[in-house]
Amino acid sequence: MRRYTQQRGAKNPPRDDRQGSGGAHAQAGVHRGQIALTAPPHLLRQYARQRQGSPVFTDASIMAAAITDAGYTYDVGEIYYNKYFTPVKYEMTIVPFFNKFKIESAPNINAFDDVEADQLECYAEWTLAALIYYALKEAAASEQSARMAAMDNATKNAAEMIRKLTLLFNRTRQAVITRELIEIISGAAALK
Repeated sequence: MRRYTQQRGAKNPPRDDRQGSGGAHAQAGVHRGQIALTAPPHLLRQYARQRQGSPVFTDASIMAAAITDAGYTYDVGEIYYNKYFTPVKYEMTIVPFFNKFKIESAPNINAFDDVEADQLECYAEWTLAALIYYALKEAAASEQSARMAAMDNATKNAAEMIRKLTLLFNRTRQAVITRELIEIISGAAALK
């Protein structure tokens, strides 16, 4: 994910006028530090979750509010996250989100009778929070799956190591016993 965001940041450098692409918000985790090191001009804010466990909608709401209040104008933003497919497969996925002006100019917006500006703004903010929440949940599922796979592999490796060490211990013990028996038999034969 770090490599991909670094490549995307090189294609879309930040502008000084606080408009356009190039701003990044990073959620707590491994990638936060990596993005902070590789793309500091793109990083607007970092989020560190205060509680353990699964992400909640409040986390996503705080992030969405910070993005909305950042002062940047954008047409399309992108959310990068790891999408969970199977216990051994997850892929980096990009979900776009739009500002209220882009939504307002969408061709299908006329399907609704009358949409006021404040309703549209609330919809855009809620949609952003919902997309962030979805991405957080998918990323959490991918992370949990990766942890479970790693722990399963560690358990299998430990079991294999225990089996090999037990076999080595038993062979060594048998060799010691056999040597002692040979010494006893040799001593008894010498006495005869």
